[in-house]
Amino acid sequence: MRLATALALLCCSNLLYAQQSTRITGQLMEKGLDASISNAIIAIENTSQEFVTDNEGKFEITLTETGGQMLRISALDFISKRFSVYLEGNPIDLGIIYLERDIAHEQTDNLISLTDGDLSDDFESVSSSMGLLQSTRDIFLNRAAFDFGQAFFKIRGYDSRNGQVLMNGIPMNKFFDGRPQWNNWGGLNDVVRNQEFTNSLTLNPYTFGGILGNTNINTRPSGFRPGLRLSSSFSNRTYRGRLMATYNSGEKPSGMAYSVSASRRWAKEGYVEGTLYDAYSFFGAVEYQFNPQNSITFTLILARNRRGRSSALTEEVFDLMGGQYNPYWGEQDGKIRNSREREIFEPLFLFNYALNKKKFNWNVGVAYQTGINSRSRLGYYNAPNPDPTYYRYLPSYHINSSIGADFINANLAKEAFLENPQLDWKQLYEANTNNNDKAAYLLYDDVAQNTTISGATNFNYTLNDFIKLGFGGNYKTTASENYAMILDLLAASYHEDMDWTPFPIL
Repeated sequence: MRLATALALLCCSNLLYAQQSTRITGQLMEKGLDASISNAIIAIENTSQEFVTDNEGKFEITLTETGGQMLRISALDFISKRFSVYLEGNPIDLGIIYLERDIAHEQTDNLISLTDGDLSDDFESVSSSMGLLQSTRDIFLNRAAFDFGQAFFKIRGYDSRNGQVLMNGIPMNKFFDGRPQWNNWGGLNDVVRNQEFTNSLTLNPYTFGGILGNTNINTRPSGFRPGLRLSSSFSNRTYRGRLMATYNSGEKPSGMAYSVSASRRWAKEGYVEGTLYDAYSFFGAVEYQFNPQNSITFTLILARNRRGRSSALTEEVFDLMGGQYNPYWGEQDGKIRNSREREIFEPLFLFNYALNKKKFNWNVGVAYQTGINSRSRLGYYNAPNPDPTYYRYLPSYHINSSIGADFINANLAKEAFLENPQLDWKQLYEANTNNNDKAAYLLYDDVAQNTTISGATNFNYTLNDFIKLGFGGNYKTTASENYAMILDLLAASYHEDMDWTPFPIL
């Protein structure tokens, strides 16, 4: 009798559970086009429950809660919608739900930022912090990046090394100075705009991060809008023109998705005199989803950037020549030649695995990067400094003389500088020719050749609506070779590199 009573109670309990379960179905379509919206998120507010639509935009969810609940439906580039439903065990069919495009978001995405933060290649802290400024949708930070870029704006005075930049959860900050090198994916705006920014020490699923904030760039092709996009732009800043083409396949019924993007940026001379710009960028990514929970992604990024550098000007030189003046270049055979160029080419390969379930997410990624970062400059030995702005060649040197102001020579120095403000390549060649073919001047590169292997993993588990657990770790190793490489002996036959100190006479 006791056994029969227990079975009866168990059957009643199962019956009660079945009566309390509510099935909700529906389909998401784009308003005006009647196109299905896949990978949209159906979330139950005030809970951790989230569901995803299939390739046809359909969804079917089962809820055990009872009473009034709020459903939030959201998709990338669309305006979210909220529905109030009352759960009492009866099936609910929401039918076809139409979502409208987010026009404001669309306008923001279509803008191609031509800020110096996107263009700058120097290792200054500001050049990287501007990328962090632009990666957030915050109005103030976006305007600060655009309007105050030349003023070296910093959030609360923090350096860019105080923030983390990740790509698919893998840290991209350099070992050398702790700053991200945005030029490694420069010119690929279409495929790196999918960024998740967390301010300061806000909870982040990928890293502890830094006080400046964290930016994670997602390159999974399934998250990109399908279709072909062509764009061109013209500028009067660092580069004059840019062409960019991107094709996203979207998620296929087989679970495959891929994305390809390429861009070309160029300038014979930028806003500052003598600053050439020559950059090529290519992006390719392939993603395969075994099922809605498991996927792998392979990403390749090739971004080569070569540009002529400009000099920081003192107030004296600025007053004499203006803000567009650059002493690093001179004419050779009727063409502009800059003595200081910088070239960056560090290909990046990434492999990622993602497991996404109702209660937990697990991501694993490996990255391999190798290439060079070089800067050219003039070297000289037992010869006068070739820089036209060398302090001894300027009027202030004679005015601030220790024996008293010499206005006559100061005026002569001013006239000589205004008459020949640029680098004299012909004079450098003649100096080497008259030095018994031994190089008094030469052009060489300071080269940093790095090979970096990185790995990262993170695991997030939602225990309940109030407790979330996160575990993770990352590994990075870099092999670096730093050396000087001669580019041009400037008509000399050889170069002697001697560093010696005479012995003291006892």
